[in-house]
Amino acid sequence: MLQLLSLTLAYDDTRFFGSIMFTDPNQPDDKPATVLIDHTDEPPWFRLTNVDPNGQAPAVPAMVEADRIMRFLLRYTPERIGRTTADFPQP
Repeated sequence: MLQLLSLTLAYDDTRFFGSIMFTDPNQPDDKPATVLIDHTDEPPWFRLTNVDPNGQAPAVPAMVEADRIMRFLLRYTPERIGRTTADFPQP
């Protein structure tokens, strides 16, 4: 189970970038898991990159949580990147 440590996003009229950091409460002395966020021009409108080269798989817990958070944010604020709610259908 990961806990959100930090979420940083920077927006302009059509793009965004940022990072999400997570801690593992079961291993408090470990380095935080950090996922970088970049804008893309096609769905899902963002790209995630784990700073840990061994953690790039979509099933890695930090990647799963970062994806979930980004989909939530963009579903409710799509106009921030020039999109509409239709671009982010509900599952």
